[in-house]
Amino acid sequence: MSPLIQRRKKRAKRIRAFRQWHKTIGVSLLLFFFVMALTGVLLGLKDVLGLKPSTAKAEVLSLNEWVSLQQINTNAIAYAKAQQLDTLIDRVDVRIDKGIAKVLFKRHFTELQVAGSTGEILSVRQRGDHFIERIHDGSIVEFYAEQTDTVKMIYSTLVGLGLLALSLSGYFLWAAPKKNPAKKD
Repeated sequence: MSPLIQRRKKRAKRIRAFRQWHKTIGVSLLLFFFVMALTGVLLGLKDVLGLKPSTAKAEVLSLNEWVSLQQINTNAIAYAKAQQLDTLIDRVDVRIDKGIAKVLFKRHFTELQVAGSTGEILSVRQRGDHFIERIHDGSIVEFYAEQTDTVKMIYSTLVGLGLLALSLSGYFLWAAPKKNPAKKD
């Protein structure tokens, strides 16, 4: 067998392997890719779709005129208790330029908007974008199963490596015919 025919056979075998690799990974991770893509689009459009509450109006004062973060925390916990919600706070986003502190909870999707000047709760809304974000990054399993970040790490790594593998195999499938086009003998 001539060296040219041997090279062509090796090349054809390599292309078949890349095609099989590409197909296997794509089919195996299709559901994950679909969920990540759909939730990514929703997160990109969260303001347009109304998934994130608009910021309430409050008196804008300098930060040293605000009530303490402890007072904001206390008021948020009191509200959560009164509504029979879990009181564990995830974070407080302070918006100095709007005079608002947004209190977000760890075990539910309620957002409280608290006036920085008085500590009064101005708005109570559900954060649909946080729910979608948890689906997007895989932490929704941990949210409901109350586990560690293991599922999120596995999900993110699996999808990331899958996309990388698909990108590489897709590139080789695309570039292979262009690199050495079939020659007539």
